[in-house]
Amino acid sequence: MEILYNILLVLIPSGILSATVYFMISAQFENQERTRALQLRREDRKRFDNQKLQAYERLILLLERISPDALAMRVRGNYKDAESMQRGMIKTIKNEFEHNITQQLYISTEAWKLVVQAKEESIRIVNIAASKTEKDSDAVEYTRVILSLSSQLSPLPTQVAVDGLKSEFRSRYGK
Repeated sequence: MEILYNILLVLIPSGILSATVYFMISAQFENQERTRALQLRREDRKRFDNQKLQAYERLILLLERISPDALAMRVRGNYKDAESMQRGMIKTIKNEFEHNITQQLYISTEAWKLVVQAKEESIRIVNIAASKTEKDSDAVEYTRVILSLSSQLSPLPTQVAVDGLKSEFRSRYGK
């Protein structure tokens, strides 16, 4: 009986000590896991915020690139006649837009509507300019008509969208 008593005297404290150490180590691991998860969330949020910032930047660049006056000046040397320039400008506008379509994930629905509307209005201006240009006109004359139409619109739809994106960015990020 005394041997059993001595064994219990050794086993009970060592069992309590083992259980205490186990729970302390478990708590430490859980705490480390929570800290690591929190750190990963912070890094993800920072990365996501950077993607949002880049989305605003990319969309403003898109709008500047599809602005009819800027686009006409940029591509006019690539075309000889008005008709091919019109087709090329519309293709460029659509390609630029499609290349940036995923950016809508990072901005509001209202801001995205401004971008879509600016794209559609840019195509409309390109088509109106074509209808006001003689059938056998060259690219220089077509560019002149686009520039004339663009100067009559104040502000251009692309500028309205740029202003909307800037306003939304400032209201969200206070910059």
